This record gives sequence, C-alpha cells and structure tokens, in this order.
Amino acid sequence: MTAPRVLVILGQSAAQTGQFHNQPEHWGSFASMLRACDASVRLVTDDLSVLTPNVLAGFDVIVNASTALEPTEAQVAALLERVRSGAGFVGVHAATATFVAHPDYLGMVGARFGRHDPLKHFTIKFTDHDHPITSGLADYDHDDELYELTADFVDRTNVVPLSGVTVLAEAEGHPMVYVKTHGKGRVAYLASGHDARSLDHPTFRTLFTRAIAWVAPTQSH
Repeated sequence: MTAPRVLVILGQSAAQTGQFHNQPEHWGSFASMLRACDASVRLVTDDLSVLTPNVLAGFDVIVNASTALEPTEAQVAALLERVRSGAGFVGVHAATATFVAHPDYLGMVGARFGRHDPLKHFTIKFTDHDHPITSGLADYDHDDELYELTADFVDRTNVVPLSGVTVLAEAEGHPMVYVKTHGKGRVAYLASGHDARSLDHPTFRTLFTRAIAWVAPTQSH
C-alpha cells in the first residue's frame, strides 16, 4: 500500500492585524514535520481554492492549521464530504478558531475555540497511554496558549463540555489531544501549536506524525 497524500492548510485572515499564526517559522515548522511523515504527496498552502471535490480527491489526509479564514459554503461542503467519505482530518491549534461561520465544520472538528489566557508555561498530561497517537509518551512542559474549548458551535462565550470525542491528553482540565470520527473518516485534534516553541517540541512533532498516520485511510498504507 502507498503512503498517504497529505494536504496542509495554513495562513491567517488578512483582516487580523497581528499575523501571530502566519509567520515564516510556522511554515518552516510544518514543512519540517511533513518531511518527517510517511507521505507520498505533501502540499502546504493558504489557498482555499484547493477545497473542491476534484482536488481533495487527490489527498488522503487534510490538516487544517489556519486561523480565521473564511471559506465559501461550497468549500466547506467539499471538505466535510471528503472526510465523511473516508479521508482523515487533523486539526492543529486554531483549527477550532477558523471557518467559524460554519457550525457543520466545527461539529466535524469537535470543538470551537472559547478563550485562552496569555501565553504561559504548562504541562500536557497524557490520559490515554494505549492509543496509537499517545502510546509511550511522557507528560511534557512547554510554553503555549492554553485553549479552552467549547461544544457550543454558535456562541463561543458559552463554554459547554465537549461530547463525542475521546480525550487522549489534557492540561489543567482542558482537552489538548482528542480523537473522533466523522462518517467514515477519522479526526484528530492537537490544541497546541501557537508558535515554534510548541510546534518544534519533540513530543508535539511525534503527536503530529502519529496523528497523520492514525487518521489516514487504511487503504492508503
């Protein structure tokens, strides 16, 4: 079987003055992590025009690490259908803070960004030591934004506990790594990833690589 074909969506809305998730270091970190993955095709882009049925059919795993981008209804529908039909999806950090005008997308991801305190030092603790994404990993400290997530996909100020997800790691009571399904597709979410301090942490890189391998359709291996 061939290795999966992986598409990574980066970028940040130009309407946001601080391009805090769209610096050269982000592109470099994701390019480096992708090179470490077992993949037959690797594409990193901020061009949402790739979200069409024809283009997405050429990828087995879609990674969304963008921030506050505004896709069309047709682009979201194409993404959701590709995952529903069996492609894998990995959300990283602001994947819960983008496409937010589309509750169906947030439902597929499994959460919406609620809030976070200023960047701080905290410990990620693994709660599932048997899952393929987290097996054998030790708890680790890093500096990042500690995302507080909500299952209320319309009003982000109304923080509601998540449901339909299996939490693999947490920090201060907040999910940091979880998995779920969407139709025939597998979904994994990694809440860390504000900047290179978390993206380049060896444990995060392992989580990213394993997440791609776990969500990839079995026929792609």
